[in-house]
Amino acid sequence: MRPAGRAAISRQSTGPWPLHLALGFAQTGFAFFPTLGKIALATMPPLPLAALRVTAAALMLDLIRRISRAEPLSPGDRRRVLLYGVLGVSLNQVLFILGLSLTNAINATILMATIPVFTLGVAVLMKRERLTLSAASGVVLAGTGALVLVNVQNFDWHSRHVRGDLLLLGNALAYSLYLVLSRPILAHYRVITIVSHTFLYGAPPILLFAAPALLRFTPGSVSPRSWASFTGVVVICTVVPYVLNSWALARTGSSKVAVYVFVQPLIATALAVAILRERLTARAVLAGVLILAGLAVSLARPRLPAEEVA
Repeated sequence: MRPAGRAAISRQSTGPWPLHLALGFAQTGFAFFPTLGKIALATMPPLPLAALRVTAAALMLDLIRRISRAEPLSPGDRRRVLLYGVLGVSLNQVLFILGLSLTNAINATILMATIPVFTLGVAVLMKRERLTLSAASGVVLAGTGALVLVNVQNFDWHSRHVRGDLLLLGNALAYSLYLVLSRPILAHYRVITIVSHTFLYGAPPILLFAAPALLRFTPGSVSPRSWASFTGVVVICTVVPYVLNSWALARTGSSKVAVYVFVQPLIATALAVAILRERLTARAVLAGVLILAGLAVSLARPRLPAEEVA
């Protein structure tokens, strides 16, 4: 849907290398999140972490928007961007942080790879894409991988890992909806305008939801290592990759962007094993193979609406 009263803006053509570098650095930043998030969660409760992360990122992005003198958001587009903020920031961040606090970083990494395939499924259901054999096969493969990871045949809601994995799947669905709904508006604004307002509108619901936990939160109980990791989560895993990824999305086909999703699980899993000393189980390997196979099948299509993991 075209934003009210705004024509598509023209963008300078960009060579392939800036796009590849932007996508590579964005995926690397996202890949650091499960490991840095786990370190921060060691002494910082999940809801204060989510609220402080989004608030700090929102303030930084708005400062960048003001310094760059980006255009203001049209009043007619504010409700639309508010929805993007709720889906892509509020629900996305809360579900991810809560899920990560209950499961391990490797599971979080594997389930993040379902986002592009689930985005394709959402786009088909919303009639933004045609249903093809490759699309259906990709969704089925990725869905099977997710079910393998949550151990559906021995499902136990009391299991922390199962609850964490299901919250991460909810995170993937929320972000998939955000991607499908928000992509058209990037043609009508500068990237920093949309990204900054998405965070500004997404921060208040998180602050409201996390208010009781924030009132009980004592910053002095957080270790210096967790604060350092939190800083990395805000800058390296949030502000930089969100801007770089959206910048690339506005300038290239979504199928090219989706290819870089393959980079994230490799980096994130290696970090979880090397830094957090997590064990890579056979179940996790099987689930990862099924999910990445689903992504590969989906990428066989000429265009893929799924862009990114958060």
